[in-house]
Amino acid sequence: MPGTPWKQAEVFSICSGRLAALAARQQANDDPQSTRTLRQRDMFDLMLEATLPDAVSYGVPEDEPLRWRSSGWSETAILLSNISYSFDAGRVERAQAALEQRIADCTGLLLGD
Repeated sequence: MPGTPWKQAEVFSICSGRLAALAARQQANDDPQSTRTLRQRDMFDLMLEATLPDAVSYGVPEDEPLRWRSSGWSETAILLSNISYSFDAGRVERAQAALEQRIADCTGLLLGD
């Protein structure tokens, strides 16, 4: 778990974005895992909401979490795009590994899910 309110807000926002993008892809593919992914995203949104007042008093601009969330969404969307549309098997493999690691980095912070 990140030590400062600033880093907590950043991590929670990025993870929320990553999971939101993954859930959107899962929903588009009628993947039943989307429910679990959305629940995980909601947990990160809740943790962000709880830590945001301390983060703002620590110096985080109030609109920064939205930028961080968008960053998490974008990086995940790019990886998903590479997995789905690349003709280069190595690129697909690297994107899959990166996606799995980034999602695991987030879900590893959640207790009991």
